[in-house]
Amino acid sequence: MPLLPHPVASLRLFGFPSRRADIACSILLLVLLLTSRIAAFPASIWEQDEAYFAAAVSHFDPASLRPHPPWFPLFVVLGKLVHLVGVGPATSLQLVSLAASVWIVFPLTALWSTVVPRRLAVASAVLFSIAPGPWLLAGRAFCGTTATALLTASLAFWLSAGGRRSWLIAGSSVAALATLVRPQLLPAVVGGAIVIGHRLPAADRRSMAVALIAPLVLGAVILTSVAGGVAPLWTAAHDHAVTHFSHLDDASFGFVQSGLSRCLGHPTIALGWLSLVGVGIARLVRTGRWAAASPVVVGILLPLLIVVYGLSNPAHARYAIPLLAFTSGFVVEGINAIFRTWSAIVIGAVAAVAIAVIVPQLAAARMHLSPPVAALEDAVIEAARRDDVLIVDRTLHPFWLVREIERPIDVTVVFDSVLDLSSTEWPTGADWIAVIDETRVLLPPGVTVLRRFTTTSFLLRTLAQDRFLDVAVVTGVNTGKGPELDECGP
Repeated sequence: MPLLPHPVASLRLFGFPSRRADIACSILLLVLLLTSRIAAFPASIWEQDEAYFAAAVSHFDPASLRPHPPWFPLFVVLGKLVHLVGVGPATSLQLVSLAASVWIVFPLTALWSTVVPRRLAVASAVLFSIAPGPWLLAGRAFCGTTATALLTASLAFWLSAGGRRSWLIAGSSVAALATLVRPQLLPAVVGGAIVIGHRLPAADRRSMAVALIAPLVLGAVILTSVAGGVAPLWTAAHDHAVTHFSHLDDASFGFVQSGLSRCLGHPTIALGWLSLVGVGIARLVRTGRWAAASPVVVGILLPLLIVVYGLSNPAHARYAIPLLAFTSGFVVEGINAIFRTWSAIVIGAVAAVAIAVIVPQLAAARMHLSPPVAALEDAVIEAARRDDVLIVDRTLHPFWLVREIERPIDVTVVFDSVLDLSSTEWPTGADWIAVIDETRVLLPPGVTVLRRFTTTSFLLRTLAQDRFLDVAVVTGVNTGKGPELDECGP
């Protein structure tokens, strides 16, 4: 059995009559995608979840929230495997994500080839890959890109099976891997399996179920063993759930601030994307191709929307990555329905504009440390030089943790424990340097701002979660006024 459905197994994406020409063009596309990802590969992590994942690569401890529930076990394992070659824990996860962002063009093409003509399937995969979100987030230490690639491959297996039970089993196995990378995809995995399985004989359904459930059970057993039993996992899951859902009260559910709008760079572009999705689906229904598209819409997209808007903060750009992947084919079908013979020119023009807008933004991520990483590095050096206490904003603790794992910090570090740093007492008996997120913390009076760290890239700011973008290193002498401190951690 081939590793993946055609055209992935043969490296023939385009369906040209000439096999050599097809393989050559497919390899060229891969090289271009890899080059684009390397050009955007970030110099450091940008988000706290990236830091938690990186810390888990160094020491996986699910009971102690390394990483937080649902623990993303296979993603951590993949990071550990790459970490063995000698790269840092954060970089190992970034490389996993980068590889998935290049490879996804194959399963995306295979998937959309079951719904639209091959040329449109290739265009769908390319259009997804050059959107701002999938491009600039491709090298981040997040699990979303890897999980999306696996979920796409599983659906491509299922839809391309054509009665071959071996491919149905392969699709379920890959779907289980996607779930172990990102457990939040389980509703979409189950939805896709149900929509596709109800059309199949009972024996095939049982085979699909066993191939899906067995890896998940094995993963759960291993996770429980590592954590030291069910009780520690339950406690960690409960505590994290309470914190997570309490924060959703402050989440933005508006379209302008949605992850979809952020991933596409602007709400107007996102509105155009959704409009084309509607046009594309309408055309598929009108031309009698709804049966091929329904597993994507009903089995995958609807559960994903429920998870993103019901269980997550929909303003986070990375949560929209799978939504873009599983709508890109409908967008291209919509363009083809409107522009017909001109559709290739229109798609090419859209791609050219996207590239022209994104390329100038790449250097900001590739050449500069993120504001929290740069600020913490600066503060550590300054505190060591002055022999001062280093006060770290508690929300920056994950970044400090990764810094300490990679290079132990030889300064006295304490963490603030209140939101308003000007309301309580500063530590006594020492001068201090503090590194703080200015979007969260009110600067206390009388401090001197040594340096501010930010990014001027509008796309990086758009794709961020509205935090860790403006970080300051401040200093002052002991006046007896300042925050209460917790030396045990944030």
